[in-house]
Amino acid sequence: MRSLFKILNLLALAVLLLSCAATFIAPQQAWQLSFLGFAFPVVLVINFLFLLLWILKRDAFGLLPLFALLLSWNFVESTFALHFREKQTDAGYKLMTWNVKNFDLYNWNRNEQTREQMMALIARQQPDVLCLQEFYTNNQLFKNLEYLRDTMGYRYVYFSPAVDLKKTPKNKVQQSLWQSGELHQQWGVATFSKFPITHTGTIDFENSLTNECIFTDIELGGKSIRLYNVHFQSIHLGYEDYATLDSLKENQTATWKSLKSILRKMKQAYTKRAQQAMAVSEHMNAFDGEKVLCGDFNDVPVSYTYKTTAAHLKDAFIEKSSGFGATYANRFSIFRIDYTLFDERIRINSYRTIRQELSDHYPVCVTFSF
Repeated sequence: MRSLFKILNLLALAVLLLSCAATFIAPQQAWQLSFLGFAFPVVLVINFLFLLLWILKRDAFGLLPLFALLLSWNFVESTFALHFREKQTDAGYKLMTWNVKNFDLYNWNRNEQTREQMMALIARQQPDVLCLQEFYTNNQLFKNLEYLRDTMGYRYVYFSPAVDLKKTPKNKVQQSLWQSGELHQQWGVATFSKFPITHTGTIDFENSLTNECIFTDIELGGKSIRLYNVHFQSIHLGYEDYATLDSLKENQTATWKSLKSILRKMKQAYTKRAQQAMAVSEHMNAFDGEKVLCGDFNDVPVSYTYKTTAAHLKDAFIEKSSGFGATYANRFSIFRIDYTLFDERIRINSYRTIRQELSDHYPVCVTFSF
């Protein structure tokens, strides 16, 4: 039995170390390794349990999982922060980042109600700078840009519409407006600020029509920062894909054709995100001033995407938070896929995830000072 446990431990060690190695290897070269990043928390726990087992058995074999855990410590910390007693203060400037999922545009039974609740949440938090992904606005019922600018006081705005969608709306009222040419809809990434924006720009992703990164230079009390607001490639699973995943959860069989469709989409997403992350990283490295990167990465901390963009920046979650810090709004989720990364010269004062399920992402708030 002990020999079997040792073989299983060796397998768990291999998966743990390969998942760490995948952060250095571009998915274009070995996309299969990218999947292991999602498995990292699980194999981490498994190796820790094996370590406890060998300690209880007083077996020197326990040195292997101990060494592996120490070797992967940076990845452990980025996945599970340990600052349980870290002092937090709301002093300084507050930044909020949130994938708002089009303000629940397509849930026609309650989209107006959800939008009002989302705006109320933003009003309660009163961030100085607000970064939104999957931002939606139109010139009729959902004048979200005008509302945030004129009613909520975000005088300075940079919105880069990635899409002017030509698809007919599902709602009958908006359908008639769209057909008459009166409805103008825009999707994209938007940054709102209560402080002056002096310079703006967009990093276009050549491999995506709907994902992008924008940057804004913001004057904060005599200091200037360059803020990058990004939305990296998502997997774009369809209804059939989710049905396949649900069947696996319920211990039912799924066809290979269905599984292959999901794997193909994941492979494409990993590859595109890697290319997008390199483009953002290159742009940031060319800028010498103080910078901040936030947004929806659609990837976990143990990933090539995170490793590429987080280089030379500090993660506000690691600095100030504790636990897994899940930002994907799912009851059973432990995945952190939304990030706030800061220049080393900027002080992080607090970090908080707001666990209110109004989107499929939780909003994240960080206070910082110079």
